Amino acid sequence: MKKIMIIDGGPRKEMNTATIIRAFAEGAKSVSDNIDVEVVRLYGLDYKGCMSCLACKLKGNLFKDVCAYKDGLSEALQKSAYADGLVLASPIYFSQITGQLRAFIERLIFPWLSYNDYSVTAPKRIPTAFIYTMNITPNLVHTIRPNQEHVEGLLAMGLEQPERIEVFNTLQVKNYDRYEMAGFSAADKQMWHDEHWEEDIRNAFEAGRRMGKKITE
Repeated sequence: MKKIMIIDGGPRKEMNTATIIRAFAEGAKSVSDNIDVEVVRLYGLDYKGCMSCLACKLKGNLFKDVCAYKDGLSEALQKSAYADGLVLASPIYFSQITGQLRAFIERLIFPWLSYNDYSVTAPKRIPTAFIYTMNITPNLVHTIRPNQEHVEGLLAMGLEQPERIEVFNTLQVKNYDRYEMAGFSAADKQMWHDEHWEEDIRNAFEAGRRMGKKITE
């Protein structure tokens, strides 16, 4: 059985990021009955970012593959380190992935980084993907590209270069009349959603199929 781990860095269980994750997972599982997809919601776990304990840098240490610090993230880190595919998903907040996902990435990659020669050695090189959901439209995506490229580069040091799945101009809420959000046109947001959402879901499904095929070839 091949294993794909999807790490959901978004706070809401039934909104944009979660929906795109489901489409990706369905696409991956459509390739073969021998593909298992597990989704981990970071907002449901109790954990911290890197604690700088440096246990992974001790001479003769046993923690070169997985972070030594034990908390609510430990199981997800263990499974992700030895998975056959890894997907990181997040809404974009202040032009960045969420703090929860950034903390996960710190804990995942730091044990693989050698302070002798600065090489990064993961347990195995596996296909990866990033799912981003965001409020901006495609003409503004250049404003967040450096941040995306940086975090994708961190993952690519030890794993494969991530595929990028982007969903633009998402609906933030179901009823804009309830919120102080006059800077957004609810009608324009809804129109964009109606024109693009099904395509976004199809794109995520196809990205899942691509990863599924990669890990079963």
